Amino acid sequence: MEKSNYTDIRVESRDKVTRIVINRPDKLNAIRIRTYNELIEALQNADQSPHCQVIVITGEGGNFTAGNDLADLVHIEQEKVVQAVQGLFDTVAALRKPLMAVVEGVAVGIGTTLLLHADLAVASTNTKFRLPFVNLGVSPEGGASALLPDAIGEKMAREVLLTGRFFTGQEALAWGLVNGLAEPGKAAEKAEEFIGPLCKHPLASLLATKDLMRSSRVDISTVVAAELAVFANLLNSAETRDRINSLLEK
Repeated sequence: MEKSNYTDIRVESRDKVTRIVINRPDKLNAIRIRTYNELIEALQNADQSPHCQVIVITGEGGNFTAGNDLADLVHIEQEKVVQAVQGLFDTVAALRKPLMAVVEGVAVGIGTTLLLHADLAVASTNTKFRLPFVNLGVSPEGGASALLPDAIGEKMAREVLLTGRFFTGQEALAWGLVNGLAEPGKAAEKAEEFIGPLCKHPLASLLATKDLMRSSRVDISTVVAAELAVFANLLNSAETRDRINSLLEK
């Protein structure tokens, strides 16, 4: 797929930085199957490009992403959903180059779990984070069941996963989920404080450091696959489908 054929994302490459922008602002950048596939290709291309040293992922229109497009969950073949989600997190977990997330507005579901895979993340002070899996009648995905307790602590991970409540940028910073906060609309500027130095370091050193840190982590692909098996089973339940359909009808 050529860049000109992307419909759900936009890719910008300049000065050793590749920016991948989720571009469905009318849907709060909700991620559908096509979005997943375009993100996978763009991330892999950036990781392989000799002109890229840092990969940035962000959202268009003042929001990061509202999470999965719920219509896909109930109307698309379940196997395609599972393959798309597994493919994205396998890709992100395997990235050799530094990945930075720049977050504004809403970061729901995958909008938060992606931060667990980013090397660095900044958000705006008014960002609303949420992992609403239990609210929808499904279970965690993206490795959240293993990575979130490591990132923010066991008790807080249980709280946000079991209640599905929103949490703030200030909480995300205090827990170590993000590296910094900025005024609304200024997260991209804050990110430059990290991107600039990263572009000046020897790439070989960045790659080696990230590889060493990855070697001590759990096998993310296996965790994601186990989560998705449970997710898919719950998605088939009548209660879950009723919950999702009721949200789609609003």
